[in-house]
Amino acid sequence: MERELDHGTGRLVRMVCEHIGGMPLVDDHVHSVLRESPSEERFEGLLCESAGPLGRGQSRLDSQAGFALVSNCSPLLFGKRCGAREYFGRRRRIPESEIDGVFLPAAGVSDWIVDPGWGGSELVGLDEMSEVSHGDVHRLVRLESVAEGILLGGRCDDFVGAFRHGMSEAAEGAVGFKTICAYRCGLDIDWRRPSDDAVRERVAAMTSGERSRLSDPVVCSFMLHEAMRYGRPIQFHIGIGDRDVDIRHSNPFDLRDLLVEAEDSGVPIVLLHCWPYERECGYLCQNFTNVYMDVGLTTYLSGNQGIDAIRRALQLCPFSRFMYSSDAWGLPEQHFFSAVLFRRALACLTSRWVEDGSWDFDDAIRVVDLIGSGNARRLYRL
Repeated sequence: MERELDHGTGRLVRMVCEHIGGMPLVDDHVHSVLRESPSEERFEGLLCESAGPLGRGQSRLDSQAGFALVSNCSPLLFGKRCGAREYFGRRRRIPESEIDGVFLPAAGVSDWIVDPGWGGSELVGLDEMSEVSHGDVHRLVRLESVAEGILLGGRCDDFVGAFRHGMSEAAEGAVGFKTICAYRCGLDIDWRRPSDDAVRERVAAMTSGERSRLSDPVVCSFMLHEAMRYGRPIQFHIGIGDRDVDIRHSNPFDLRDLLVEAEDSGVPIVLLHCWPYERECGYLCQNFTNVYMDVGLTTYLSGNQGIDAIRRALQLCPFSRFMYSSDAWGLPEQHFFSAVLFRRALACLTSRWVEDGSWDFDDAIRVVDLIGSGNARRLYRL
């Protein structure tokens, strides 16, 4: 009888893994891919969040992200696996558009929610990304891009009115908003709505240099409150990023007062990336009915160790508010192997819980469908 039970459980575990391997994903936060093939230095730089030249004998491929890329991408691109030091030399012989055509469809992503606010003409357009990937592309509005466009355009005298008009135009057809205020002023600011006069005073006091990089906390709070008027999801960068972000000032607990206001207003808040604050973000998701999270960027930077970030998030985060994202930028390999790593980690965790009896099989299938696509479809009304 025990052997029959073990055999039956093993079959259910295999069925969970097969289901996760084939289910479509919605990438909750992502960027487009490069138009032109990158140099070797640029290619390696896009694998991680570090900057600056490496010392002799060092390679950014010698990392969890680098090894995950090579092990998962080389068989698909070259027909067989190769070593980390061989990968770029073989890749450079293939046109970038052809590489896009290999990896984007293979990611198994039905919908991409794209932040086009960084990269500009260096990246392929959203329509082209949709065509190459065979998936639907949905646009986010980056708040800082709207504001800085106004400031750089010399429309500082009536910034408040110009921003509201710019938001109205940018929001047309967008599924949500994104802010990188964690990079600019940190999250530990006064999140109460400022008066229009207070915003005008801050803008008037800015120098020309500050207008190309908006970092005033009063203006950032103003932008967030203007975005909340639309009632659509607002994504916040949390935690991990390049060295431009002071991770000490990107703790999600500093958003508490804003989360209370957003919940009262029915505005969904999405916490992106989240390392090393996965547990804190999970706690906020549990305590606020309007808060969602993902561990994009963390997953691919951690390579095969990304399972730990997902495990920490799911300790407290309700399953109905955890989503997949890659935060891939530039390299189509990232779009692909991020999805591979996420599926693998989710399959490992859920199959283990089914195997030890913690999860029912039918519940496991239902929940992984929510995490993989259902939650994002509901949130962004796809």
